[in-house]
Amino acid sequence: VVPADHRAVGHVHLVSRAAVSIDNARRYTHERSTALTLQRTLLPRTTVEQPAVETASHCLPAGSRAGVGGDWYDVIPLSGARVALVVGDVVGHGVHAASTRGRLRTAVRAFAVIDLMPDELLTHLDDVVIRMQREESPDEGETSATCLYAVYDPVSRRCSLASAGHIPPTVVTSPASGETARVAGLPEVPVGPPLGLGGLPFGTSEFELPEDSLLVLHTDGLIAGRTREVDLGLAALHGVLTSAPDSLEKMCDPLPATLLPGRPAHDVALLVAGTHALDPDRVATMDLPPDPAAMSGPAASPPASWRPGGWKIFPLPRSWWSANGDERNPLRQGSRPAPMERSSGPSRPSPRTARRPPK
Repeated sequence: VVPADHRAVGHVHLVSRAAVSIDNARRYTHERSTALTLQRTLLPRTTVEQPAVETASHCLPAGSRAGVGGDWYDVIPLSGARVALVVGDVVGHGVHAASTRGRLRTAVRAFAVIDLMPDELLTHLDDVVIRMQREESPDEGETSATCLYAVYDPVSRRCSLASAGHIPPTVVTSPASGETARVAGLPEVPVGPPLGLGGLPFGTSEFELPEDSLLVLHTDGLIAGRTREVDLGLAALHGVLTSAPDSLEKMCDPLPATLLPGRPAHDVALLVAGTHALDPDRVATMDLPPDPAAMSGPAASPPASWRPGGWKIFPLPRSWWSANGDERNPLRQGSRPAPMERSSGPSRPSPRTARRPPK
């Protein structure tokens, strides 16, 4: 028989442990809810209409006790009807990872506006992560992330991209003649170090995409798990994509459920982009002399060929020209007239950009 006072002590101990467990559960629930809310608010809410691509996306938070991670994606309109496609993954979980993801997404958008090459953009982003490491406290852990940055040009149908420790995108092309299934594979992309190491170079890969190809960008949570290697996950992904529906939404939404039975161990960010090519009658070109002073003279005026029926010209200040990488590099470094190509479409206005009104 246990004395009454001993039973009382045992009850108090049991109640204390139950109270601590309930308090921990409440804190975990509150932190997860906060991180989920932050994650949703920092992802693109709407998709801007693009002449270069149409997109569909899906973001699925992790189902483990580790909490919400720092996966993100973005679609950024660029000059000349081009578009940047971004996907990244911040190491860690919780509010800190979600807020870091927001800071990196903002930095990518700021660098994208000045038309940096993908490898140059990742170099600047690497510097941002290193500065964040210096500012954070030791309790928060060391900040690190992976990122894939791709730029698609609908005029040349060329895609240039660079990777900072991130899985290359899957390219899905139309069925070959006499075939019914699409072809899915990985392009040759040099994978650089993750962001935050510093001092190591990134490389840009460039390749041409067949018209109406798909670019599938994703984080490793879609293909890797506790019991599955990355190679097996990629093979499963490619198998699903070759026979997926034509609709991007119908293709994108079921992918996580098909590849990941049950709740995923890691966050999943998925971005599917269907690429298009601009018709030749929607593109105009002119040669610029290799002299910045000529930008304000008659040579900067658009020729008559830039004024076909229905086109409109949006002249912008010369200061904008000097900030645009498309024109800046050939003007500063070239010794011959530099061709400038401009396209119509609802993208960010460029200097002397020719636009057709919507039909």
